[in-house]
Amino acid sequence: MKKYGIILLAMAFLLAPAMAQAVQFSIVGPRALGMGGANVAAVNDSTAVYWNPAALADFRKVDIRVPVSAALRDHVGLKDTVDRINEIHALVLASNTAAINETIDLLNHLNKPNTGADIDASAGLLVSIPFSKSAIAVSALGLGYAGLYPTIDTTNMSSTPAACPSTFVGCNNSTVTGTGIVGVEPTVSFATQFTEKLYIGANAKMIKANTYLYSQTITSGDFSNFTDNLDNSKTASNKAAVDAGILFVPIKSFNVGLVGRNLNSPKFPIVGGAGDLKLEPQYRAGVAWKPFSHLTVSADYDVTKNKTLTPGFEDQTFAAGVELTLPKEIMSFRGGLYKNTAANDSNIVYTAGVGLRIFALRINVAGAYDFQEREYQGSVDVALRF
Repeated sequence: MKKYGIILLAMAFLLAPAMAQAVQFSIVGPRALGMGGANVAAVNDSTAVYWNPAALADFRKVDIRVPVSAALRDHVGLKDTVDRINEIHALVLASNTAAINETIDLLNHLNKPNTGADIDASAGLLVSIPFSKSAIAVSALGLGYAGLYPTIDTTNMSSTPAACPSTFVGCNNSTVTGTGIVGVEPTVSFATQFTEKLYIGANAKMIKANTYLYSQTITSGDFSNFTDNLDNSKTASNKAAVDAGILFVPIKSFNVGLVGRNLNSPKFPIVGGAGDLKLEPQYRAGVAWKPFSHLTVSADYDVTKNKTLTPGFEDQTFAAGVELTLPKEIMSFRGGLYKNTAANDSNIVYTAGVGLRIFALRINVAGAYDFQEREYQGSVDVALRF
């Protein structure tokens, strides 16, 4: 009973600020992506630094890994719509009826609350080394997030041509705004087998971050012009942060995991003194089951809703996946899915991946697609494992 009391205390520590919200969880690494992003309890490589540092002490391998991942979610076709509005804007000002009506339709299409486009990406070098019943890891993982969203001027939507200022749609002042943070996280991790069935781990990291904030009227330039200006709004700063995780193994074939990231809520200044961008804690729980030695089934769920950089849009993901490995892990096949349960109109996103082992060399690739052309992800890594 004492051991289970310790487990409950560890969970209470991780969940203490359970109302906190954050940017969405990225899916780091192709094994995780191939399994739908369900990796908190299933992770078995050095990406445990991100997914659950406690697992570093469980898989007992030296792992040197370079993962690269990227995701795009465009809920309103923002890029194409902004480019089209700019393409026909001269015709609108020339009182072309078809262009005027099309612009009104395009602006109304963008006028959806709590939506836009968001991007996240990751890349880095991770090295984990086991010893005794513990493990250490050193890593430099880069994580980037961006939220792009429109704010529609619903007053100036008239189809009657007139000189500005007026309510004519040619005088419309709708804007597109971008907010972003790109950080490199040099990290030292430690994990240990706390009891026979419980592993604990933590990360100490310094986040070297660039934040971005820029807004412009939709008709003042195409999407490429906007992204160039967003990139020029960079503000650099550094902040320390802490992650922690636990892995509970009640029986040999079943894992339960919990991770908390950015537990101290680091804040980073935004250009022009516009305030701070705060990375509030993220919490995710997961389970993994191995009914057979070559088959893993896993599921994750965000314990709290996570804010994104699109105002009002939240993410609380359920993820599930499966992995089948051939003998000696010569090949691995993965499939999965995930869904944002906090957004009523979100689609189920399907994932798949494959892994190849050539002696100590591991190569993995994975992708995700929602079949409605609104969300895409891709990931690849190369690793040496001993």
